[in-house]
Parts: sequence; C-alpha cells; structure tokens
Amino acid sequence: MNTPPGGSPTLMTVSYGYKEGSALTNGGLKGFGIAALTFPAADEADTVMIGVTIQGGVASKDINITIAADPNAMLDNYSSDSITYVAMPDTVASFVSSTGVIPKGKTYVEFQVIFHPNKIDVSKNFMLAVTATNDAGIVSSGNLSHIYFHTIGNPIAGGYNWDFIRCSTPTCSAGPDGNSFAGKTTVLAPANPTFVKVPTGYYDHANYFITFKNSAGVLSNFKAVIDPASVTGAWADAGIQIVTGPTILVENNNTKFTCNFTTLTRNCTDIYYK
Repeated sequence: MNTPPGGSPTLMTVSYGYKEGSALTNGGLKGFGIAALTFPAADEADTVMIGVTIQGGVASKDINITIAADPNAMLDNYSSDSITYVAMPDTVASFVSSTGVIPKGKTYVEFQVIFHPNKIDVSKNFMLAVTATNDAGIVSSGNLSHIYFHTIGNPIAGGYNWDFIRCSTPTCSAGPDGNSFAGKTTVLAPANPTFVKVPTGYYDHANYFITFKNSAGVLSNFKAVIDPASVTGAWADAGIQIVTGPTILVENNNTKFTCNFTTLTRNCTDIYYK
C-alpha cells in the first residue's frame, strides 16, 4: 500500500527487528506498541536492527542514507497514550553507525542500534524516535517514516521467570496435568505506567491485563483480567468459559505475581517471579 506506480524509487520506509537475523517489522505509529523495548533489565547490551528501504524501484545510483534521533517526533503518539517521553541519553542507546549506502541496483541498507537495558531508569518514560533521510530527494513514507523505540516507566514491567500449573478439573483434585511447565521466561510488557500485559499458559496464551495504583512509589490495588477480546473471541469460540477469577496474589515486594482462574473444566495458575 506504500508503493506508488512507476519505475523509479519515490518512497522511503523504515523498519526494524530485534537481534541479528530476525524478521523486520514496519515502523510508524501502527508499529508503536511493538517498538516498546522489553529486553531483560539486567542485560548490558542488546542489538536492534533498522532497515531503510526504497519503494517503487531500485536505486539508479548509490544513495547515502542518514539515520538520527528525531526529537520532533517524540509526541506523535501523545493523542493515543497521553505519555510525555524523555529522550534516551547516549548512555542508553547509540547507533553503531548513523550513515550507510543503498548501492546502485539495490533497495535496502541495514543499521544497528545498541541499547543498554541495565542503564535505563525504569521509573521514567524514554523514547528514541528514529528518522531516516537521503541525498537523492526520495520522499519518506507518511505512515512508515519513523520508528518509536520507547520504554514506559512501569515499576513491575520487565523479564520474569514463569511457571504454569494446569489441572484437568476445576478442583485440581488430581494435581497438575501434563500441560503444566516450570522455568520458562516471559515479559510483563507495559501498556502504560500502571498497566502490563503478560500471557497465560492456557489455551492460546491470551494476555492477562494487570493493573495497579502507584502512590508515590507505593503500589496497591492490583487487579487482573483476561483480555476481554480473547474471552469473547477465541475462548468463546472454543467453548471456554471462565467460572472464577482471575485472582492475583502479589508477594516478595512486588516481584512475584500469582494469577489463578477456573473454567468449567480446568484450574489454571500462572506464576511470574524474579
């Protein structure tokens, strides 16, 4: 939908992907949520790949591309999330190189950004809005012209260990069944400063929506629900009906969360812990 007719490049788009060799994902506001950085907080360095492509044809000559932080784009999503972001400092994010070339006859050049999760202040909302420019007068796509890498200041977000206990009866009288597991990892992904999403181990791994209150650093009033769209959608289509819960138990200074619910035929417990 971003490729105009004609035989010469007329649009430039930006995409990105985590780690080497991963598939690239479109940028723009449509990809804003996916551009939230959820690397484990203890990581010293993680790599994100950025791809800059031209659409509508191949380069007729070498095209010089420059990528840079764009402070003018940092409020682009404000109408959707009402969050004001702080620019990521160089100690948190840096470009391996900010310049590159799309060679003659090609359509693509790749860049790398290094993030340092262990240096991120998790209490703040940070953003690295990236924009690409070129020296060939190629216009940037109106809806895919930026990448909005960001972190949301949420005190419980990040990587967790994950155990899942499933019983084949609501009372769990026979104990856990073979669909249970322990020692996996997952991410409590922030949607805003007091709201995270995390998958359950049951069925299609629908998300719990976990919310809480934060009063000057004192967290309270934790609540958990299964994503309503899944409950009325895929789960309803499969005949799954929630009978009780989900309940949530918060322990160990807000580093362990136990969520439980029962259906007509199952008892499911997810445990997320540091």
